[in-house]
Amino acid sequence: MREFLNACSIRHDSFMNHTRSILGPLGLSTFVVVAICIPYLGTLPLWQEEPRRALIAETMLQTGDFVVPRYKEDIYLAKPPLYNWVVIGVTTLLGEMNEFSLRFGSVLCLVLLIFSMLSIHKNWLSKKGLYFLALALALSPEFISKATLAEIDMCFALLVNLSLWLWFANDRQRVKGIRLWLVPAIIVGLAFLTKREPAFVFYYVGIGAYLLYKRRISELFQPAHLICASITLIVVGVWLWQIWIAVGSDALLLSSVDEVVHRSLVGSFQTTLFHMLSYPFEVCLAIFPFCLLFGTLLHAKTRAEVIRSYNDIFVFAVIVVLSNFLVYWFIPASAVRYFLPMMPSMLVICAILFEIAPGIAPRWIQNISLGICFFSLLLAIALNLFLHKDILGFGVSPPKVLPAPMPIILAMGAVMAAVMSLWLNAKSQHLLMAACCAIFVYRIIFFDILLPRKVEKFEQESDVVTFVEQIYQTIPEEGLPVSADRSIPHELWWYLKFGDISLAPSNYVITEKQPDATFLKLAEMNFEGRKIFLLKKD
Repeated sequence: MREFLNACSIRHDSFMNHTRSILGPLGLSTFVVVAICIPYLGTLPLWQEEPRRALIAETMLQTGDFVVPRYKEDIYLAKPPLYNWVVIGVTTLLGEMNEFSLRFGSVLCLVLLIFSMLSIHKNWLSKKGLYFLALALALSPEFISKATLAEIDMCFALLVNLSLWLWFANDRQRVKGIRLWLVPAIIVGLAFLTKREPAFVFYYVGIGAYLLYKRRISELFQPAHLICASITLIVVGVWLWQIWIAVGSDALLLSSVDEVVHRSLVGSFQTTLFHMLSYPFEVCLAIFPFCLLFGTLLHAKTRAEVIRSYNDIFVFAVIVVLSNFLVYWFIPASAVRYFLPMMPSMLVICAILFEIAPGIAPRWIQNISLGICFFSLLLAIALNLFLHKDILGFGVSPPKVLPAPMPIILAMGAVMAAVMSLWLNAKSQHLLMAACCAIFVYRIIFFDILLPRKVEKFEQESDVVTFVEQIYQTIPEEGLPVSADRSIPHELWWYLKFGDISLAPSNYVITEKQPDATFLKLAEMNFEGRKIFLLKKD
């Protein structure tokens, strides 16, 4: 009994030490994420694919079918149901399905991604490296962008990274057999239930390339992996079987062909060439300014020290990123967001370089970095004073989308405080200071310039909320609800707010089809360049 209690005490102490080691970077990065994302989470109406996710989740709640997704009464095969479960869970806890609650799940996934990456890399990176990794995940443009959308990308990135890095952590600890593959296999199955085939691509291309490099490719054909792969197929197969029953094998096969093959073949020679030239820069800009650290690999001493100190971790991250990059590099229809699951591994490489490069970088690199630091800081101050002149008692007011800039100021202050503390402990860390000042500039530009312009565009071109209000103002109150043709944009479908409006018993209909003699045209409106007709049965 005493031995058992001692073992429990050791495990408890180990857990507490582990928790304490990541508490600082996790707390700081979480504060930054919350301060940046939360105040503006419900500012804009749902757009792009967000209404589709909302409609599918709402239909699940209405029908009680949480396995087979449905969109406008039709079975929706493009994306499996797991992210809709996340949406339903979060919105149920928050009490209402609106812009804020629908997007909050993505913020939560980003925080969980930061937590998981810190937990896994806690044993390999120093405290400075963990701070860097946490802040890089919290402040990279692509992560902030996707964390503020009610979309699948953040949830998918979380699961893909968990599957890859948990496998690597097990492998580095010399775990063998089923224990090496089991948990990653279950997680990659969940990733498939989030975004289908790309889950297997990221997982097996990355691990397969690493095992090939290590001359261990035969492990993929050993019984332990085959058993765990069978478990993955069981997780996936439960959902596929239900879809098979609902739509048949032909429809299921065609959806897979459409998702995988057709998207890969889209594009002319010119578009393919342009994509191959621009895609590397687009991916790097998605994690700017942290990608600037890749330039330190041109320094021979830096490369040698990285290999000496972080050989296995660095090699795994590089192989996973490059092998999967080749897949998307040759597909012209690949958007930057498709590569989001690989960006945490790219930032792991940056964190390693951050730990190694500043101390051994040539003097000229340090001087340039320091120059960038001061220039960026002066630019940030000047830009902020210009955009917020009223704070000093002169000029115009800040953009109306920022009624209270305090959360941004607090977030930036937190980042700068962390940077200064690290700077005092390691005065050679010019690259960190430069990166932080670049972040400072980026955050100001995004929230004070880009986001207000985005809001203006919504207001001028495609304010779906105002558009729907105009429809309701044209119809007498007794005419509600309004039924709709299934061809109308899903943004309108969502904001009409009457549930399954295609079945609504109403004499009033909105449609994109030209009206015939049985309908009286009440209004003809333009929405995002599309003609929308408001009709009444004659």
